[in-house]
Amino acid sequence: MSSQRSIAIVGAGLGGLVCARILQLHNVPVVIYEREPTSTSRQQGGSLDMHAESGTKALEMAQLLDKFKKVARYEDQNMKIVGMDGTIHFVDEELAEGLTKGQVGDRPEVDRTLLRQMFLDSLKPGTVKWNHGVSTVIQENSKATIHFLNSLEPAVHDFVVGADGAWSRVRSTLSSTVPEYAGITYVDIFLADVKKNYPDLAAFVKGGMAMVLGDNKGILVQKNGSDVVRVYATFRKPLAWLDEVGLNSLVERGKHAEARELLLTHFEGWCPEATGYLKVPCLSMDVRPLYKFKNRHTWDTNPYVTLLGDSAHVTVPNGEGANLAMLEGAQLAILIAENISANEESWIKAIKAFEVEMQRRGWEPDDELTLDAFISDGNAAARAAANMRKMMAMAAAGAT
Repeated sequence: MSSQRSIAIVGAGLGGLVCARILQLHNVPVVIYEREPTSTSRQQGGSLDMHAESGTKALEMAQLLDKFKKVARYEDQNMKIVGMDGTIHFVDEELAEGLTKGQVGDRPEVDRTLLRQMFLDSLKPGTVKWNHGVSTVIQENSKATIHFLNSLEPAVHDFVVGADGAWSRVRSTLSSTVPEYAGITYVDIFLADVKKNYPDLAAFVKGGMAMVLGDNKGILVQKNGSDVVRVYATFRKPLAWLDEVGLNSLVERGKHAEARELLLTHFEGWCPEATGYLKVPCLSMDVRPLYKFKNRHTWDTNPYVTLLGDSAHVTVPNGEGANLAMLEGAQLAILIAENISANEESWIKAIKAFEVEMQRRGWEPDDELTLDAFISDGNAAARAAANMRKMMAMAAAGAT
């Protein structure tokens, strides 16, 4: 490939932004096409914990670790697992004690919105082309032609990176695989001024995250920055159930108080520490069914198109998704920079090596520590706690 050939990324999520940032550090021209009209037109989700071996490594490669430390919350790394009757089955006591003493763990939290904006600010002006929703990517004449929605003129590039998430429009160039409903839906509830107005609720989740589990349901509570708490009322139910009980309709019409009353009927008898989050006014509420690939997703290497992040290996939340996308974006950027002038044979070999490793690593890192495992029967909290202790013991053994 020639060093003058152009690189395009579809999707201004974390994986695509990391990739673009590192390409620019290596003086490789790149453009990002993003369907959202602005960087603030949609909520970007809750808090993320950065992992030393992936997310933090990508930040280092992007030369943004110092800026990250200014917005990271090292005090919010703790987790507890609680049964629906209020019994506490797990608290990371060692981490909690260390944080109290001013020590820092290796998985600091950061609001996704702040992290994304940090990467956006690091890019050259005009790198992101907003309001450029992609319809298809067609390979023709040794090029990749990106076709857009809204009658925008197509764009032709030498290499296109699909970083456009679970419902990727780029993926169909490489594969016919599409995600399937994972059997779990959560209602994302955004609470503001929690410590100020609801000190008891703030105290319950003060260490970072609390997971109240049982009976194929869960109330997952996550502390964010700026006195915000995100609550995820989670159910293992068929998709049709959302309409049958009227939840979709209430949320779509902005009937948040009625939706919260409906949710409370499905958590009747649960501990008040958990249901209290469903009794207070919220800023926003969204219904989010979860999707995943049924099997490991692979494809034949194409010299003009590749994928990363959820476009390549979407699964139910497991604590790894954003971190893996960032690491993959960083690794792909380095690969492009080092091989951009290589002949086609060498280029294909490099891309294939990246894809094989990404596909392997992205397939269910630890199926005992996914939301799919946590949302289960009445013993869910005890089982999740046991799995967490086992994971911590294995990590400690590996560190010695």
